[in-house]
Amino acid sequence: MTNVETDITYEFTITDKTQPSYKFAQAIIAWLKHNMETLSDDHNQTIFSKVNYGYNEETIKGFGKKPVCDVYIGEVGYDSDVYENRPSTVTSYIISYLKGNMNSAYGKACELADYMVQEFNENDNFRELVLSETVDKVTTTTGIVRNTFIRDVRFEIIPNGKAYGVLCAFELEHQLY
Repeated sequence: MTNVETDITYEFTITDKTQPSYKFAQAIIAWLKHNMETLSDDHNQTIFSKVNYGYNEETIKGFGKKPVCDVYIGEVGYDSDVYENRPSTVTSYIISYLKGNMNSAYGKACELADYMVQEFNENDNFRELVLSETVDKVTTTTGIVRNTFIRDVRFEIIPNGKAYGVLCAFELEHQLY
């Protein structure tokens, strides 16, 4: 029998060893999580009860009357260049899960998708990521994402006994600086 510790804390720090031009994955996933955590409704209430890193179809659950959201990176794309091996795009996913009465959950999933499409088209903070850092009163900026495109939006109905869940999945492509 093997004991597996499920709540592992990793004890390494490589932030200083990683050059700024290679720091993109952690910045993008934190940015996506922040954007989803700050989405609010007409009453200035947050939309999602919780935003997580990663996605597991078997364990995703809704909490109360708010949907849950998961964000994760699926792949990193590279341009063909003989002299460089730097990433050019990042594909990420935003998965939201709404549970409840089928008509209500599906209608709200569509309403949420409309709103999120609007944010990615109208809100520069959802399309572009530039980090600023001030050290000794000197501010430097690092461009991470120069543009974001929605590549796909999908809905999936997930029956769960007498209740239903609706999964709304966004596939995004981030073009890197």
